[in-house]
Amino acid sequence: IVKMRSAQCGPPNSLSQDNLMKRFVLPLLLLALLLPCLAQAQDFKTVELKDLTAIVAQNKGKVVMLNFFATWCPPCREEIPFLVSLASRYEGKAVIVGLSVDEDAGALPAFLKRLKVNYPVYRASEDVIRAFNVRTIPHNVFYGKNGRLALMGSGMVSNKELTEIFDSLGEQK
Repeated sequence: IVKMRSAQCGPPNSLSQDNLMKRFVLPLLLLALLLPCLAQAQDFKTVELKDLTAIVAQNKGKVVMLNFFATWCPPCREEIPFLVSLASRYEGKAVIVGLSVDEDAGALPAFLKRLKVNYPVYRASEDVIRAFNVRTIPHNVFYGKNGRLALMGSGMVSNKELTEIFDSLGEQK
């Protein structure tokens, strides 16, 4: 004997707890678990050479530092907290721009949040990496208040040296 249901336009007569769980609660739980992962995978803008040229031009009259880094780089992780303090200390007088060379930006949001980064961070495009001859990181580039390239080099810079660079470039006309 085949049991036939009458045609219905609405929901079945009874939604069992099992059906309710399968149809509504489980998908909501799954969505709640995935949202943090989706938020962390946010896209960081990839900056091209023309974009950096515009950033430097827009900040003429200020010292501009470009800091090439990666989330997995121990010297970068050591240098960034001091850059955070410099960004606050020289606010209005200098601009720090972080340029990630990470292949996957997935780790960036948590990394930046953990280190309380208070300056703009972008992903560096290949043309930017080539233009600044970035072979090792950290790699720092400094522009004077006149908008001209003043200093560039690889390797971690001591806190004292960074302060001296910002002070020296800040005094130039």
